[in-house]
Amino acid sequence: MAKKIILFLSEFRQDALEQAYVCPGDLRVTGRQTNEAPVKYLLQVHPDISEILCIVTPKALSTAWGQFSAEIQAVAPQVKIEQIPFVDGADFTAGPLADVMQRVQQGDEIYLETTGGFRNAVMHLLLLSRILTYKGIRTAGAVYSNFTEGEIQDVSHLISLFDFVGGMQELTSFGNVRTLRMYYHEREHAQEIDQLLDSVDRLWECITLCKTNQIPHRMERFNQALESAENCGDHLMHALLPAFRNKFGKKLTTPGLIKWCVQSDMLQQALTVYKERIPAYLLIERPDILHVPDGMPEPEMHKDYISKEEARFYEQFLKMGANMRKAYYGAEVDSYQGERKDYTVTTLEHLEELMPHSYFITQYPISRLRSIVMDYLYIRAIRNMTNHANDQTTGSQKQIMAYLNEHGYKRLEEVRADDIKKTLLDALEHLQPLTKREKNR
Repeated sequence: MAKKIILFLSEFRQDALEQAYVCPGDLRVTGRQTNEAPVKYLLQVHPDISEILCIVTPKALSTAWGQFSAEIQAVAPQVKIEQIPFVDGADFTAGPLADVMQRVQQGDEIYLETTGGFRNAVMHLLLLSRILTYKGIRTAGAVYSNFTEGEIQDVSHLISLFDFVGGMQELTSFGNVRTLRMYYHEREHAQEIDQLLDSVDRLWECITLCKTNQIPHRMERFNQALESAENCGDHLMHALLPAFRNKFGKKLTTPGLIKWCVQSDMLQQALTVYKERIPAYLLIERPDILHVPDGMPEPEMHKDYISKEEARFYEQFLKMGANMRKAYYGAEVDSYQGERKDYTVTTLEHLEELMPHSYFITQYPISRLRSIVMDYLYIRAIRNMTNHANDQTTGSQKQIMAYLNEHGYKRLEEVRADDIKKTLLDALEHLQPLTKREKNR
């Protein structure tokens, strides 16, 4: 691992006077050329710096290179000083950026001297710093020479703010808290921050490993930690939490979690969470969609169900057609192309007639409820297909898939990733609360 300084070399005026600067830690340095004093300060604080990469324009080369290199070699003869040519106005990414990338290796640390160069030089250095981060090269510090105040100022905290913002982006997009942990590890912070990061980490672990039975508890911990973080006194976190809320909502719910997975391209996890958690979401959190009064018979449980609500949804709601069709509709509904009709198809076909005779209650129009059930069955079929690495419809799915295909759902063998995303997002839209207009119909 090597430590290196990167800077834009400023032009040198021959009438420039020697200037003394006060540095952090009561150190003192001097310099005539703009970059001299801050570089000398960095070399004092970090004597193991081995190389200085100077981005140099033709004019800086002709006026400043000799002065700067002589001054630095006088105080640190062991340090290598390299030129990286750059013409002002040229493509920075094709020139200096590519050159610097070839001169640093993963594990290196860089220090930025941000005073020198033309007006947008500091923006180029920030760009360089961000790109090097993705190569595993850390920006360990940054300094600025304040000529008016006669001070060398440590501006590392400004660079680290980009780490914070990048960490927030990683968290909201991918559930990754590594960058934020590194940011807060290096500074004092409230315990509420650690609790928030821990809650995200644990929740995302459940999603990644498909431990869906732990998700309700983890979501509750996440919501509690997010609420606590709003009052923790960390001004930066407090400033960005509104955007965080816009991403996840005031409170993270099962649909919000599924949407997060979809937006993070974690489709397998989104399918699994939908299949295993939506029945409980409907029967516990959304009684307006589906409700069972107290005292109703308990469903039969077996190993395929992760909750009583999932068992109730399968064994009692979806089987309404099987349990009630003979009594109400006669034998003619018992066959489908010579085979016994699938009970789920019967339930969907006669949902308007079945609901009043069941102990399930809904405030939703039956057409909307049917769409929610069809979404669920289709997503379950996609999840089973992807889990079994099989893109062909199995015999047990044929009737229900034929029904779903007739109602506009794509055949499983034709489904692509974009179709799965759209299906999940459309299904989540169907779970939205009814509008006032829909309630008044």
